[in-house]
Amino acid sequence: MKKYDIQEKKYLGISNPSGAVALNDKLFIVADDEDNLLRIYDWNTPDKPLQTIKLSTVFKGVIADGEDLEIDLESAAEIEGTYFWIGSHSTSRTGEHKPSRHRLCAINIKPGAKDKFAVTPAGGIYTTLISDLREDSRFDAYHLGKAAKTQAKTLGGLSIEGLASTPDNGLLIGFRNPLSGGGIKKGRLEKGKALLVKLKNPFEVIHGLKAKFADPIELDLDGFGIREITRRKNHKYLIVAGPYHENIATEEHKKEEGKLYKWSSKSGKLNGLKRFDLEGFNIEAAFFYPGNDDCVQLLSDDGMLEGANNGFRSLTLTL
Repeated sequence: MKKYDIQEKKYLGISNPSGAVALNDKLFIVADDEDNLLRIYDWNTPDKPLQTIKLSTVFKGVIADGEDLEIDLESAAEIEGTYFWIGSHSTSRTGEHKPSRHRLCAINIKPGAKDKFAVTPAGGIYTTLISDLREDSRFDAYHLGKAAKTQAKTLGGLSIEGLASTPDNGLLIGFRNPLSGGGIKKGRLEKGKALLVKLKNPFEVIHGLKAKFADPIELDLDGFGIREITRRKNHKYLIVAGPYHENIATEEHKKEEGKLYKWSSKSGKLNGLKRFDLEGFNIEAAFFYPGNDDCVQLLSDDGMLEGANNGFRSLTLTL
């Protein structure tokens, strides 16, 4: 892939890209948080997806399609050729518990017939992440029991939006909400820290074994939560940060723009990438292509784009 400082593209077919991961040096697979479908795109062919995959077909009898049954897929990560996907684990907009969103699942994707990919389940579906965290006293400070009953984008709510692999085949789970610490100003939490949870045994939990967690990680993202996290190489990560709330401009609050950070899970060093302006974008997915860890592709959840029916924008940045 040719490198660019910043390149913008528009892809057609969906409006709400949430999680995505590269399949090879030119193809990526992306989820839309409004349905239980995965779509494969060619980086150079933005007019339509090459293939659409129904998770209800992959996980027959376990995942269903229909109104209010979406997983609310938010992020993806690849570990040694297995592709993990996670739901938001949030309530509905009215605070109603949604079991369908409590999902961590994994799939295998292999070349198939007629230039299509064959997709099969890699184990079962892990549904007890929040209850398992609640049983671990190290996470008591986050009040996840209460958060799980609170609307995702309100103070103290619960929303998972990031997933990334670790060098030892674990997963980092990034929370947009709740945040830790900080203080309330004009009805909003300020200067809170974002929560990262390391799931040490993802392959075991999708085969029915007990979850194992590392100590909680808190990151100072200038009061923002994690909208996406993706591994660049080794222990180096790129984090997309954004407000935990609806981010609607009011008389008391202005609209806030997302931010990018580089973070090392080994040293703990965290640096903001201030040279990239995300104004006007709502980045919810980020990924690197194999062998090109200097170039990241960011996908913006724009809703319906003006002049482009059912589409989304992509930014490719050279770091």
